[in-house]
Amino acid sequence: MPIRGGLPPRNSRFVGRESLLADVRGLLGNGPVVLLPAAEHQLGGTGRTQLAVEYAYRYADTYDLVWWIPAEQTAGMRAALVGLASELKLPEARDINRTLGAVRDALSRGEPYRNWLVVFENANRPEDIKPYLPSGAGHVLVTSRNPRWTSEVAQAVPVPVFDRTDSVDFLRRRTAELSTDDAERLSERLDDVPMALDLAAAVRTATGWSVADYLRHYDERAAQLAFPTPIRVAWGLAADSLRDASPAAAELLELCAFLASAPVSWELLWAARGLVSPELARTVRIERRLKAALRLIGRHGLGELDPPGDSLLVHPLVRGMLGQQLSSERHAALLRTVRAMLAAADPGDPDNPTHWPRYAAIVPHLVHSDVLGGDAEEIRQLVINCVRFLYARGDWDSSRDLAAQAVARWRDSLGETDEQTLLASFHLANALRAVGRTADARALNAQTLRSQREALGGDDETTLATANSVGADLRMQGHFSQARQLDADNLVRYRRLFGESFPTALRCANNLAVDLRLLGDFRGARALDEQVLRHRQMIFVEGHPETLSSRAGLAFDLFGLGDYAGATALLSNGHAEALGADHPMALWAGRFAAIAARRRGLPQARELAATNVELYRQKFGDLNVETLGALVSLANCAREDGDLEEAHRLLERAVVRYHAVLGDEHPFTLAAAADLAGVVRAGGRFAEARTIDTEALGGLRRSVGADHPFTLSCANGLAADLLATGDAQQAREIALDTVSRSRALRGASHPDTLACAFNVALDAGDEPSMHAAVEELQKAYGEGHPLLARALAGVRLETEIEPPPL
Repeated sequence: MPIRGGLPPRNSRFVGRESLLADVRGLLGNGPVVLLPAAEHQLGGTGRTQLAVEYAYRYADTYDLVWWIPAEQTAGMRAALVGLASELKLPEARDINRTLGAVRDALSRGEPYRNWLVVFENANRPEDIKPYLPSGAGHVLVTSRNPRWTSEVAQAVPVPVFDRTDSVDFLRRRTAELSTDDAERLSERLDDVPMALDLAAAVRTATGWSVADYLRHYDERAAQLAFPTPIRVAWGLAADSLRDASPAAAELLELCAFLASAPVSWELLWAARGLVSPELARTVRIERRLKAALRLIGRHGLGELDPPGDSLLVHPLVRGMLGQQLSSERHAALLRTVRAMLAAADPGDPDNPTHWPRYAAIVPHLVHSDVLGGDAEEIRQLVINCVRFLYARGDWDSSRDLAAQAVARWRDSLGETDEQTLLASFHLANALRAVGRTADARALNAQTLRSQREALGGDDETTLATANSVGADLRMQGHFSQARQLDADNLVRYRRLFGESFPTALRCANNLAVDLRLLGDFRGARALDEQVLRHRQMIFVEGHPETLSSRAGLAFDLFGLGDYAGATALLSNGHAEALGADHPMALWAGRFAAIAARRRGLPQARELAATNVELYRQKFGDLNVETLGALVSLANCAREDGDLEEAHRLLERAVVRYHAVLGDEHPFTLAAAADLAGVVRAGGRFAEARTIDTEALGGLRRSVGADHPFTLSCANGLAADLLATGDAQQAREIALDTVSRSRALRGASHPDTLACAFNVALDAGDEPSMHAAVEELQKAYGEGHPLLARALAGVRLETEIEPPPL
């Protein structure tokens, strides 16, 4: 049996369609196939979905994997594809687009399954699924109502109504005692339309009507309609029958007119218990009554229940006809109820993964219920929470799209300075930054912060959140001092309003520590990180991601202060592994562990760094700033191993990508260039290294100042370049200035200060000072460290740069 995912139950009453199934089977070998309604029934009802289900079951044994993807809405389709990624044992990237691309590529390669079937149900916009269509030996089957599919995307197969023999077989399979003649009469009157036949059979079973009774009711109903069709008439009889049997069930079905063609769970409907008419409330508030009403809807053919009877799926045609028969007043009232029901089902805290299944059940219904047009604050908050849920889950594109729609609608209806309009703008900026539109995010954040300060005040919680986001924008621009100033002001406000231990205040303190690290103030960052870690250990369980974030930050502080053993010890508690190897905090910790291992001269450093880079690439992609930081760390390990060719390749790639992501003048771009110069210098190309270092040093002095660790490391390298190219006097001046600044900034006993001091002594031929520096380096690194051997051999010492997390 193949592995299956999302496949609906097989229809035990499926009949006929043999030639159509054979055609589909044959065409799938040539590429994707799309099942469309026949030209005379473009709204559907001809059994496309049932044909796809039957195909999946009938030919299941020829596949290793069969996966069903609901594709009516992009967010739901993307979530189903993430589920397929898990089955394919693919790592889930932070950006869901990377995960979806990995699914497509794995299927196209046939890894781990060569023979697969993927079904996209109700894919009504070809452009929505085209990016995710795999190639290879597997098969793609699509159902759609949209006739505008080109042959370049999929081969179109129209699904007609039944032939008469299949109609009769279908009806008699539903009702064994039905005579062939009566089945013929029904089939002829209903034009052999599968959906109409199914509704007729369901109503006859539910009411006990004879064929003559049904046809009489059918004719009476048809006479009342201006444009009677078999489906419309049969649906009307089914709806009337349901209303006669249970007004509450009929009202429940009416609510579904404003929901999507996605499973509607009884829990979601249960949220309406305080919002509906007294008669329906009696049904909805008790689980067994609610589930009985769902079964009654299914019994009348107006919806499909999943096998446990927990969820109801209503056909798009049924939803459309329900909406058309409502008066404008009834339409408005039901729409308000559905919006309020969805808001009542909101679990809150969209960052909490335990709430994600509930949000995943709500999101498909946002469009059909037009929640963006809701006039209640809690309904708009549901939209904001869904935007955040999509962001937290990694579906940044869907988060951006929903946030953009909300901002546009609410600016018109509520005004640009409305609190929730501004909050949606804040979330839109986050999503824009995540999808790489950093300039747009920066501009929107700045505008939102100005508006919030004017309309809500600087101490409003949402204003503070946006200020934090603006701080992130400033860091991305390389404006570390401005970020520190903003975050310091924010922290004062948070602590005054909420206290030191409030989680958001701790996040703000964490951001300020990031700023201090980026500015090279590792002592200040350490003091703040230690304070935050103590508070987080008091309010979170050990191993919580935010606690690990503080540990990782503190470890980098210790690294910056030259305490490599302390950094290693801090990261050796195993909590990172408990989160999963690709959790963002675990990735940070993994990179810092590799850095500390390299500085301690441990042989496993390069392997740790290589593993970390691959995990970063899988999670965040090649152009993510943190991936590039990990790439620099791996290059430094390769250089330490003497693999200059690989180190050069990695650093050259890092510099080019930093240019693309952050710009030419960002300190990280310049720092990576300085590291590249070190590799070029190690290869004996001193003039080339001098050119790179001169340009990098000028940029670093302009961006972070002469007393920044990045600048000092680059200056140490430039002094070596100058000495090697014959400019000994300038080399000595820069070397002396560098060691003086390093002592003032980092202290005389810092390993990099000692390396600079050794270089000055080496250049001057001052052997006593060289030996003194070596003795101090031995205290810092321990006996047997590779750096000591280089120093004793009279080799100039490098002080490579490791960019902190941004």
